[in-house]
Order: sequence, then structure tokens, then C-alpha cells
Amino acid sequence: MLKRYLFLVLSLFSFSLAANQVVVSDFTVREFIPGAPSSVGYFQLANHSDKSLVLSSVSIEQLGRVEIHNHIQKNGMMSMVKLDKLAIEAHSTKVFQSGGLHLMLFSPEAKLIKGETLNAQFNFVSGLTINAKATVVGINESIENEHQHHHH
Repeated sequence: MLKRYLFLVLSLFSFSLAANQVVVSDFTVREFIPGAPSSVGYFQLANHSDKSLVLSSVSIEQLGRVEIHNHIQKNGMMSMVKLDKLAIEAHSTKVFQSGGLHLMLFSPEAKLIKGETLNAQFNFVSGLTINAKATVVGINESIENEHQHHHH
């Protein structure tokens, strides 16, 4: 009985240790453009553990559907593809940004308001779940930030 109890305690300990080694930062979601069916989310996902992890899904409150997408170059053209899973190697960081990996957000249950914070959950194939908070940014704000290096 004691062995089983110790195993359970150690399992829980290693599980919580892993949670501290996976960090979501700079998490923003953009307001929906009126009439647009989707919006985007950007963040950094750092895996400080010794094991590679596989992200299987992300859920964000007030959003009916969240998909992991990437931009890839195919025959000289950029195209967007949906990813069912994303591997994050040990001691590496994945950056979700414009023109690369990003979240596509669909079916908002309510209007997202600039400045509000949304609870999010990152789910991994191993069963690990990481909670994070996303800040809603304005439509123009994000677009300006993405294109500010083009102004002359």
C-alpha cells in the first residue's frame, strides 16, 4: 500500500515539475474584424524540460474553436496548413507569429474586447495541461505592429 502511495506522490510530483518547465509567454489574441469568421493568436511556447513534447490542442474561453496553423512555402507560394500536432523539442522554444506558426480562432461566443484577459489551456499528447492567459489586442494595433517596418 505504501509503495503504491509513494508511486502516486512521485507521479504527481514529476507531473507538476513538467508543468513548471513548459512556459507560455507574450500571449495575445486579436479582436475579430467585424464580419470576419476568424482571428489570430500569437505567443511563445518554451519547453525547458529534458523531453520533447507534442502539443495536441489549445482551447481559449469564449472561442468555439482554436486551430494550430503554420505558413509553409510550396512551389514558391506561401500557403497556410492546419496542424493536428506540433512537436516542441527539449530545451527549445516555438514562436507563434505573423507569417509562421499561429493560432486560428473561430466562433467567438461574445465580442472580444481589447485589453481583456482570456483563460487558455494548452493540451499535450502526454496528458500534460498548461494554463495560460491571453490578452486581447486591437485590430489596428496588431496590424500596425506587424507592418511598422514597412513605413517610409
